[in-house]
Amino acid sequence: MRRPALYIALLSAAVLAACNGGYFGVESDDNGNGGGNGATSDAQGLWTGTTSDRYTFALLVTPTNDVWGLSYDESANTAFRLFRGTGALTGKNFTGTGKTYASGASGTVTTGTVTGSVTTASAFDGNLPNNLTFTTNFNSQYNTAVPLSDYAGTWEGRDSSGARLVVTLDGGGRITATSTVPGKPDPCAINGALSNGANSKNYTILNLSFGGESGCAANVATQSMQGVGVRVADAAGTAQPLLLLEATNNGQTAGWFAYARRRAVATGS
Repeated sequence: MRRPALYIALLSAAVLAACNGGYFGVESDDNGNGGGNGATSDAQGLWTGTTSDRYTFALLVTPTNDVWGLSYDESANTAFRLFRGTGALTGKNFTGTGKTYASGASGTVTTGTVTGSVTTASAFDGNLPNNLTFTTNFNSQYNTAVPLSDYAGTWEGRDSSGARLVVTLDGGGRITATSTVPGKPDPCAINGALSNGANSKNYTILNLSFGGESGCAANVATQSMQGVGVRVADAAGTAQPLLLLEATNNGQTAGWFAYARRRAVATGS
C-alpha cells in the first residue's frame, strides 16, 4: 500500500536526527545534565582528588564561579600550593584565570590558568599551572551546608609557611589561631571569623588578620585576608573532620592557606 508522502518525510527526518547523535542534533551528557555539542555542564562544587605530583587536591568552585584550589599532603606535613581565580564554562570545558601562591615564607605569586573538562556532579579533570594535571571527583558533602557550630573545637595542621598551626573555633565561627613559623622569635597570631557561604552550600566565607613580623611570615605579617573555609567529614568515619583554609589579601599579591584536623575530644572512662 502506498504510504502518504508526509509520513515518509517525517520518518526520514527522525532517522537522520538519530544518526547525527540525537534529536535536534544534541547529544545528552553522560549523567543527563548537559554537556557535549553545546549543552553545558555545571562546574560548581567541591571536587577532591590528586595532582600529577602526587599531592591531595581540593578544588572549590562557588555558585559565582570563584575558584579555589589547594594541594597539600598531610603525611608529609605540607600545605603546598593555592590557586585563586574566576572561572567560566563552555559546554564541558572550564577555564579559570587567576594566581598561584607557592608555599614558604616568601609565598611566590604567579599568574596562571586552570583548564579542564567537567561532568556535572561527577568528575572534573584538567590542567594546573607549572605543567601539572589533576583528577578529581565530586564530593557530595558540598550540597549540605554545615552549621557554624559544627566547626567548633581545636584544629591542628600546617599552613603555607610550613608552620605548625593550631586553630580554635567557637560555635559562632570566631577564630583564634597561632602558627609557629621557623626562624621567628614569637608565634604568629591569627584572628578572624567564618560566616556562611552562599546558597546553603558546604563552604564558609573567611576573614583573617595576622600579627606582626616578629611571629608571622613576611608575606602575611600585618595583612588582612579574605577567602573560604571548608569542613570535610571523613566518609569512613575513622578520622576527625578536615578543615581547609584559603585566603588572599585584597590586591591578591599575597596568599595564605592551611589544612587542619580537629583534635579529638577526650571522653571519660
